[in-house]
Amino acid sequence: MPYPIPQPPQLAAAPAVSQPPPLPLPNRGPKILRACTMIGGWTLVAALLFFSGFIAITWLLQNDAHSAVARGKTFEAPIAQAHSLKKLRGEEETPASDKQTPKSKLIVSKSSKDSSTQDGTAIANAMPIRRGSAPIPTPPREAPEVPALAAWPRSVALKNTPEVRVVTEDPNKDEYIYHTEHFEFCCDAPIGPDAVRHFARVFEATWLLNCQLPLDLRPSPETMRKWFRARILSTDEAYLATGAPVGSGGFYSRSDKTIYVPISNLGMKVIADKRVQVDRSVETNETLIHEITHQMMSRWLPRLPVWYAEGAAEYTGIADFVHGRFFLSGMEVRLKLALRNRGAIVRGSTVHYPMISLPELLAIHHQEWGAALAGEGAGQNYTSALLLTYFLYHLDGDKKASNVIAWLRDIENGTPTDDAIRTHLLAGRKVAKLESDLREAYRKIGIELVMQSRGGFVFEE
Repeated sequence: MPYPIPQPPQLAAAPAVSQPPPLPLPNRGPKILRACTMIGGWTLVAALLFFSGFIAITWLLQNDAHSAVARGKTFEAPIAQAHSLKKLRGEEETPASDKQTPKSKLIVSKSSKDSSTQDGTAIANAMPIRRGSAPIPTPPREAPEVPALAAWPRSVALKNTPEVRVVTEDPNKDEYIYHTEHFEFCCDAPIGPDAVRHFARVFEATWLLNCQLPLDLRPSPETMRKWFRARILSTDEAYLATGAPVGSGGFYSRSDKTIYVPISNLGMKVIADKRVQVDRSVETNETLIHEITHQMMSRWLPRLPVWYAEGAAEYTGIADFVHGRFFLSGMEVRLKLALRNRGAIVRGSTVHYPMISLPELLAIHHQEWGAALAGEGAGQNYTSALLLTYFLYHLDGDKKASNVIAWLRDIENGTPTDDAIRTHLLAGRKVAKLESDLREAYRKIGIELVMQSRGGFVFEE
């Protein structure tokens, strides 16, 4: 009997799924409401952007104001110096306060009447005295490149031969420029690095000496310059064409802030094919060191009396200098040698010299100084300035130049020069007593001074 074929079970029919009712459409409101909403949103965004920009601009302006103050402080001193130099050269009218008669009395004599000569006027324009009270612009005290020593050094020396970099060698313009660490040498002939290296030791060592003396002069290049500038002339004719004094071996011009030197005074000469050859006839660098010292003291010159500006340069000039080293331990011997070379009379072990009387030397002005240079008084001017400066450095007071150092600090801070002289150099003494102390100090070391009056200005105590 056949079996019945099993049939798959019948699945129950899925119940019909009912469709959900349609969702109600959102009510977006009238169009004007939507427009207002959009405008309000963008207005809020714009307000936020405007407020953020206002804050940013205010912050930037405040920063710029602070920067402007800093820039003003940075450039205030150089600009003031340049302004005063213009007035000193006659480019601007002198203020009424500077037109007053200096605190000196005039004894009428032939020498004082002749003090308005052409040479005297030229010297006065080159290195005028400014007796105002503005402080001297100074490099920052925080980190001087080479700080001053606490005590007077026995010697000062370069550690290495100066490195020379060629900046320009243009034969079409006869322009050849070389740099050392602190100097720019502008030449009218292809001197070359080796020759520059030969005489650059004098320049760099003189810079170092003026840095390290306890006077704390802090030499710095003239306003808006990175290097001290020296102009080297290949012939004596080219040197004299710059306006150099006849017979001079170099000079420092404050008007263009440059030392002018003939190459013949650097121990070299340029021969026909413009090759440089060492000239052994030059045995001293005294004049060159003197002029470089003026350049190292350029920021001081408007405020210093002429006797000290020249006396300080004379002091470094007579120092023994050999191959980049200054020897200062034998300055007494060097001073006596300088006096002999300048006409002093030697009797036994004593050197006799006629010095300008201190009342006149302390008050001497550039016009008087220049007038004397045109006659026979040039040597007496420089030597008298040297004798007074040496006395203040090594023979007066504690013999450590303390009075001079205090005097320079006072001048640097704006004290009028004559007032600072009364406070620190006279130090409670009359000028006659200072002169007596000077003569006695020199007598003890074998120098007999005869004080001479030339009938010029005298210092008012």
